[in-house]
Amino acid sequence: MWLQKFKAALEQFVGRSKTQQILEDGRPVSARSSPERKAQWVKAVIDRLDTLVSDKETRREILLCCSCRFPKRRIQKLKREYQQHGDIDELLKLMHTDSSWYGLSYYGYPQRAGNIVYVTKIPFSPQRYESAPIPSAKSRSYCHCGWIKASKASISKTFCSCGAGWYKILWEAILEKPIRVEVITSIASGDSDCTFAIYLPD
Repeated sequence: MWLQKFKAALEQFVGRSKTQQILEDGRPVSARSSPERKAQWVKAVIDRLDTLVSDKETRREILLCCSCRFPKRRIQKLKREYQQHGDIDELLKLMHTDSSWYGLSYYGYPQRAGNIVYVTKIPFSPQRYESAPIPSAKSRSYCHCGWIKASKASISKTFCSCGAGWYKILWEAILEKPIRVEVITSIASGDSDCTFAIYLPD
């Protein structure tokens, strides 16, 4: 599914010819490929995307189209809460009380600073992350993306706009307005965590 969404987004934003250049690879990859092979492929493709598409905003829009779908039941619950109170801070408090991700908040304990909400992802495998003996093992335990978590090399932050799309889906559904989400830090690109900035409408 991710591959199809990525290809469709490329064709939409940069056309078929450039899409073929970006995806060019002598060894096809699929969702069934090994984690190592998928990570190698993504790194090579995103490197070509960064080289061949100079506009950062276009690259960002391409990856935003590829994100996983946020669970509808969670969206509906948070949307009802916001419609009832009309208060972002109350909504964030509710997010903090959720403990459904291995005893931690599914929503990553978002914090608001003015009209920006910052959220840092909880590790995908918190226990393995805490006990991991080396940085590469920590990175693999932290990352939520099955396409890149096995990477042994740094991957461009461009790719993690896909993860930004996850939050964009949630917040646009809650607020019923378009919003902007940006990648601040990315463990795949060598940072210590994955943090996103969610820009609330005025």
